[in-house]
Amino acid sequence: MEIAGVPHELIRWTSRRSDQIATCLAELEHEYVTAVDDNGDPKFLPVVSERARARLERIAARKTRPPKKEKARSLAQLRADWKQSAILTSGVAASVINSLLEHARAAAAAIRARVTAIVYVALAAADVAATVFVMNEGDRFHRRHLLAEARRHLALVLRGRRRDPGLDDRIVAAAISAHCLDLSEPTTVRGLEAGYRLYTCPLYPSPSPPDRT
Repeated sequence: MEIAGVPHELIRWTSRRSDQIATCLAELEHEYVTAVDDNGDPKFLPVVSERARARLERIAARKTRPPKKEKARSLAQLRADWKQSAILTSGVAASVINSLLEHARAAAAAIRARVTAIVYVALAAADVAATVFVMNEGDRFHRRHLLAEARRHLALVLRGRRRDPGLDDRIVAAAISAHCLDLSEPTTVRGLEAGYRLYTCPLYPSPSPPDRT
């Protein structure tokens, strides 16, 4: 994901692990579509579905995860190390890196001044439910997963503007109402609480009327 005011070279510098995951994912997808059983018949579909790709991405992330350092470093030390590494290896001028926050804020202000942000609750709810459904293993998720994805969605659509109070909760409520199926079988009092309900998405979610905010 690009960030306004951050040079592309610096974004690429932070994407080295992403590149490793992408390379591993391509190899896993090739293995997936070419895998055959003992009779020589294809084991899977000839095209990788979105759900299969999400699972392969998780496998690729685990396979490429570097070993943890023996000695933990403080956040301040990590920031200092990252900054020094960026200056030495990213190809971006040190003056830009040192004033990165100011660059990003200025670029964001210019974008917000010329782009109108409109949130359609019904469309956001469908997008949030679909994303959470695909990205959670076992196709099961809780309200907190929907809420986190709703806030990510709003951050992208609003481009850094403040969201209206409760807008994220409205999107979650719309997602649960229109696109989610409650699978909960609570055996305790806590299990009855909204935050502990277990959901999935039915195969054919019912459409919702547009809700514009």
